[in-house]
Amino acid sequence: MISIYSSLTRKREQLVPLVEGELKMYACGITPYDEIHIGHARQAVVYDVIRAYYKYLGYKVKYVRNFTDIDDKIIKKANQTGKDSKEISEYYIKENSHDLELLKVKKADYEPKVTECIDDIINYIQVLIDKGFAYVNDGEVFFSVDSFAKYGQLSNRKKEELVNSEDSPNKKSNNDFVLWKPRKSGEPFWNSPWSQGRPGWHIECSVMANKYLGDEIDIHGGGLDLIFPHHENELAQSEAYSGKQFAKYWIHNGLVMINGTKMSKSLGNFLTVKDALKKYFPEEIRYAILMHNYGSEINFSDDLFLNARKRMYYFYTTFIKINELLKNTEIKEKEVSGVINPEENFIKLMNDNFNTPKVIADITTRFKELNNIVRSDVYSSGEKKYIFRDFLQNFKQISSVLRIFEEDPSEYILKLKERVLTERNLTEDFINLELKDYKSAKLIKNYQKTDEIKNKLKLAGISLQDSPDSLNWEIIF
Repeated sequence: MISIYSSLTRKREQLVPLVEGELKMYACGITPYDEIHIGHARQAVVYDVIRAYYKYLGYKVKYVRNFTDIDDKIIKKANQTGKDSKEISEYYIKENSHDLELLKVKKADYEPKVTECIDDIINYIQVLIDKGFAYVNDGEVFFSVDSFAKYGQLSNRKKEELVNSEDSPNKKSNNDFVLWKPRKSGEPFWNSPWSQGRPGWHIECSVMANKYLGDEIDIHGGGLDLIFPHHENELAQSEAYSGKQFAKYWIHNGLVMINGTKMSKSLGNFLTVKDALKKYFPEEIRYAILMHNYGSEINFSDDLFLNARKRMYYFYTTFIKINELLKNTEIKEKEVSGVINPEENFIKLMNDNFNTPKVIADITTRFKELNNIVRSDVYSSGEKKYIFRDFLQNFKQISSVLRIFEEDPSEYILKLKERVLTERNLTEDFINLELKDYKSAKLIKNYQKTDEIKNKLKLAGISLQDSPDSLNWEIIF
């Protein structure tokens, strides 16, 4: 049984799906008016992993992540650039999809756009009006917060704190929020029974969730900053519409900081996914995200990514060691004490509120065990091969959920070494010349010279690995 923290009840709950063996999940997507940033990446990775884990358990998953492709920010960007709003949104939707694909985030089962659901939105609003939960005033339509007794339950705020920011003389109460707004000059618009205009922000997600998942869903996700007003309003209008509980479980991923400061363009510490991918590999970014609990704050910093790089280097060099042994040794088909099965702990930890930090800590422990076995004299080569083969078969299932550790180890380490050398203004030719000099000095037993070369490379961040059978180098982090 999976235990999750529910933002609605503010406690741990056992997740019991509406239909056994099935899961319906909705996560709020982006407003496509600019490049996506590392915070968007975090949210996308979190719900991608949750979806993948349920599939791993054998669930039939239906996952929706939307695009809010009509919004004040899009209109403003269009006016600034002299382009059409649709052109702006379509461009950034395409860029978003490309960036997330590079981060190994799979597409949702449905990725609807608001502009594709206008008729559904109009019909939905009309139901709220007919039921007495919404009212029309001078072409604007508002949801009447006073008409919904449970308003405020998600954000756990007092009524006087539940002020929606839309400023309009047509509101009966400051708490009310807009469902439909009349057109302004130069803005896109659609015809409705109330006015030519466009939908408010909150109604859009309710309608798209309803259209693709129905009146009731299992999980609704999004960033912590969306709890109020967006998710509070979404809950109210959805349950007013259907008379049913909209989402059984609300989960929220934490916010992000950049080098200890809240991410902000004005402060100059705004990190887009594109810029992050120029410096770091996709698996390093995913690892940096997953080594934090999804609900906690992340401080993205150079140190965080450097640690992720260091750990990925360790994992992939371990893969190379065991693959080399697997390639060169005949397997001994017998039961061996010391077989490492990572899946049992993986399931236990993921069932504990999708605890990816502990999953990664457990994986690190398993890799230490693997390295100990590589060096061990207790097992024969055939027995080692049996252990490693069994481990890799099980571990493949885990990596398919986390979407890390999926690269070819030799190619990954080669690319990583190339990138690190470039960052350190080093070349492989320089290192190879030093290795050549080392071999020559060792041949004539000039150990003072070999020590000098070792120290020289060490100062450059390179560790020389000398063994009876080979001479190699590794990166020092």
